[in-house]
Amino acid sequence: MHQIKLTTPAGTTDIEVGEFLSSGLGRLDPLPVLLVDENVLGHYNHLFSQYPCIAVPSGEPHKTLQTVENIYRELVRLEVDRTSLLVGIGGGLATDVAGFVASTFLREIRFGFISSTLLGQVDASIGGKNGVNLDGYKNMIGTIRQPSFVWCDLSLLATLERREYISGIAEVIKYGAIRDVNFLDYLQRHMTGLLNLDGEILREVVATCAAIKVEVVQEDEKESGLRRILNFGHTIGHAIERDQKVLHGEAISIGMVMAARISNSLGLLPGSGVDLLTGLLKSAGLPVEISLDPERIFDNIRKDKKKAGETIQFVLVDGLGKAIVKPIPLAEIKQILHDLC
Repeated sequence: MHQIKLTTPAGTTDIEVGEFLSSGLGRLDPLPVLLVDENVLGHYNHLFSQYPCIAVPSGEPHKTLQTVENIYRELVRLEVDRTSLLVGIGGGLATDVAGFVASTFLREIRFGFISSTLLGQVDASIGGKNGVNLDGYKNMIGTIRQPSFVWCDLSLLATLERREYISGIAEVIKYGAIRDVNFLDYLQRHMTGLLNLDGEILREVVATCAAIKVEVVQEDEKESGLRRILNFGHTIGHAIERDQKVLHGEAISIGMVMAARISNSLGLLPGSGVDLLTGLLKSAGLPVEISLDPERIFDNIRKDKKKAGETIQFVLVDGLGKAIVKPIPLAEIKQILHDLC
């Protein structure tokens, strides 16, 4: 088992990466109230049925204030108070919603996560971002508040749908692209094992990604500087996700390729770097291109939460393993999209 600590001015989050971590729920004090993704609950009811439990509906269309409101009412019914402990269990949707609920119900109660998807374990559950979508626009309403703990329970990946698992590999590759070129080399050598859920490789991959994210978040919790690099591929990716209704990681994969091509056009990334990143994403079974309407994609980007006035903070790579943030005027983004599409 790997253990990592994320320390911020508000306190410390204990992050654990290993198998069968969910069995530790009975050792928590107080015993928790669970907010569990409905699909996870279907597979693992035997692990969670002994605790007060609220099912969180699956799917991005349910990541809304309406879902949050329904959960609030259930918490009132269960007589949850400020001494209670909430534990969000599931992928990024469930943990984002659970963190937002815990940060706002009764003006904050303590919470933790058990992450059950690869994407959640390497990214969404770590760093304290909690929130919901608004009219399909990603995470427009939310908070930054750290959980007390995050358990990345690798044993829960066994029942994850194959497409969802592969989607999570996009975020894995992102960490190498923005921060650690040696990790990209590791992924090239061990992609088959990662695709086959090899336990040793999974532990190494999830722990490496978690450690990189912790390093970034500890330096810039509120995303005023360095933390923006975690959005590599996400500006265009989120727009693709909303427009095309593909999975998050699939959209981010395409977004990273487009961001790499922009980096190349600006003289930051050689063509060999674009090819390496594209090839690695392909080897994971991720899409690297899609037919897009540049006007629709641009309209979605205009509503991106990283927009400031008529510019947007765009993440590029100055060589693989080194991300930079460049403010780009929206008019220039629009022209870039037409060129790329």
